[in-house]
Amino acid sequence: MIQEEFEQHVVKLQGALLGFARSLTHNDDEAKDLWQETALKALANKEMYRDSGNIKSWLCTIMFNLFLNCRRLSSRQQALIEDYKVPEIESSREIDSEFAFSATDLKRVMNLLPVESRTLFSLYLKGYRYEEIAERMKMPLGTVKVRIFRIKRKLRAHSKQIV
Repeated sequence: MIQEEFEQHVVKLQGALLGFARSLTHNDDEAKDLWQETALKALANKEMYRDSGNIKSWLCTIMFNLFLNCRRLSSRQQALIEDYKVPEIESSREIDSEFAFSATDLKRVMNLLPVESRTLFSLYLKGYRYEEIAERMKMPLGTVKVRIFRIKRKLRAHSKQIV
């Protein structure tokens, strides 16, 4: 399939794929963003599409995978926020600056980690799965899991000292 023909197929399926994106996100703006990311990824990886397959199902698979990756990243970021949540203080009192935990503090704590650990943990925070991290870092899967667990434990310990 030539490039122009492929692009026309992608544009023609926009309505159907926007509907699928809305069913996943339950939000029009997020659905449009998801559609745009899907179209960009499909156009950038056109050579991976095989003419024998259904282009709509190929695009739906790309969209669903992008959606899952986004949700994984979001849940990991939320978990990290929960890990570093400031302790509850009576609502009548204002939060003192000594209880504030800022992004600067997090960066300072992350900088305490060795470079390899920082790289490993940043991949984890970006939403990569353990298997993908292991492949990228050329490490055994078990090693990746253990190191991420230890990094999280170390960051929690340091955050308690800061907060």
